[in-house]
Amino acid sequence: MYDIRFHGRGGQGAVICANMLAAALAEEGGYALSFPRFSGDRRGGPVTAFVRLSKVEAEVPRCQIYAPDCLILMHPSILGKPGAEPSREVFEGFKEGGLILVNCNRTPEELEIPLRATIATVDATRIAERQGLGTATARPVNTALLGALVRVTRIVAMASLENAIGREVPEKVEANLAAAREAYESVTFVNEVSHA
Repeated sequence: MYDIRFHGRGGQGAVICANMLAAALAEEGGYALSFPRFSGDRRGGPVTAFVRLSKVEAEVPRCQIYAPDCLILMHPSILGKPGAEPSREVFEGFKEGGLILVNCNRTPEELEIPLRATIATVDATRIAERQGLGTATARPVNTALLGALVRVTRIVAMASLENAIGREVPEKVEANLAAAREAYESVTFVNEVSHA
């Protein structure tokens, strides 16, 4: 079982992100469960989404993920200002040694995350902007972050992710595919992890 918790803002596509990843694994014969938790009902408000993945048949617990193997931080503000201590809630329960993927324009070393983890960064906002996704106030960064996640973890094949994007994204499919591929090529990470 591999548990991922997404922390994002309304309009960034956290819920669709979790659904696409679950669909990609299901295409490969794996098992997945994805679900959201909303803290507010306004665009830009905090959104948490969860996905549980297993490549073997197993009973997947239907509850929030309290001890994630992977954290995906979809907006740089979730980490707080540079030099400030990040919110404890974001890292609560994180399994040290796991993966933290952050949408930002800084290197993993610059983030100063106080945990033992593989740290990956990708400027998904800039990629989404370059591909014409969303607006200046609401950039969906989900497909770019999934491309980066696939590169770092190999949790699913890129072809499976591309098929899931084609099925799950409601519009601008080609631009979303391009965003995933660009992030796959440009993600920076401290060390590569693999989940067979």
